[in-house]
Amino acid sequence: MIFRLALFSVSALAGMAFKWLQMPIPWLLGALAVALFVKARVDETAEWPRLYRSAGLIVVGYSVGRYLTLDALNGISGQLPGMLAATLSSIIVALLIACLTARQEGLDLQSCVMGIMPGGFTQMAVMCDEDGRADKNIVVLMQSLRLMSVIAAVPFLAVHVLDGRPVGSEFSLIVDNGIPYWYVLPLAAVGGYVADRLGVATPYLMAPIIVAIAASLQIGSLNTVDPFLMAAAQISIGLNIGMGMDPKKLRELKRLLPYTFAGIFVMLVVNILVAVLLARYYGYSLVTAFLAMAPGGLGEMCLVGLSLNENVSVILTYQLFRFLFLNIAVPLGLNHFFAKKAAKGAQAG
Repeated sequence: MIFRLALFSVSALAGMAFKWLQMPIPWLLGALAVALFVKARVDETAEWPRLYRSAGLIVVGYSVGRYLTLDALNGISGQLPGMLAATLSSIIVALLIACLTARQEGLDLQSCVMGIMPGGFTQMAVMCDEDGRADKNIVVLMQSLRLMSVIAAVPFLAVHVLDGRPVGSEFSLIVDNGIPYWYVLPLAAVGGYVADRLGVATPYLMAPIIVAIAASLQIGSLNTVDPFLMAAAQISIGLNIGMGMDPKKLRELKRLLPYTFAGIFVMLVVNILVAVLLARYYGYSLVTAFLAMAPGGLGEMCLVGLSLNENVSVILTYQLFRFLFLNIAVPLGLNHFFAKKAAKGAQAG
């Protein structure tokens, strides 16, 4: 317990430093940096409880979902073609990168595809546990690098390349004249538990988002959570992500690093180009369109949007559409394709 309190405290100090540097999601990035340092230099077996991460996801899920109001839905109706085009462009780029990596390094194509697929870390990891054809080490390493690289790179690109303007932090966007958050958070927690029991991917993020959306649409404006609670939630999530990395696996598969990072770079460049088209066609700011496209995780990208005072409802809608597509359609497609391929190989043998 003392070690965890020390971790949390050091992460809070790192978050303060990131905040001083005007970085979006400073508490998450600070905790992520601390966790990686601890895993690499202090204790490779260090962990951060999943329960704490789940609690943090509930807070973030509520904070994200409360932005999808009736007005927001009316404003983004009729944009399904844009959402579909944005999602398919990310998938096509990921497939091309996976094919190149597998060919150059002589690796299993299925593992490379599952490793680079954007926005589906949890689903791909679960599929590895259930499907013996994929190499879990490759998938987890590539997904971890992709996720953490994008989480770190997107805020930098949004601020320093696309000229996003931090508003201090996401905590300055306070709403306190609506429904108190402590009325809804318990329902969000129950929803997360039920979704977890039903086997839903990332249940403690998705269920609170849905609960908050439903409350926002049915009841009205929901209050923002206390700034200290949001900071604690980000720290807990960042520590859990960082502690999930295994330095030994990173060293063993270091030959994958150039392909993974090059793939991430290409993916981000394509995302910026598609974001330019979305911004021109639908009238969004370039930063909003980029965050709606970025393959860094629904919660993280919405948090960046909050801290830059961008259109979070648009970011949420695009990210949610991609999340559902990647976690439902893509796994089914991958399983069908590679199962059929394995069957043909068995027949040929």
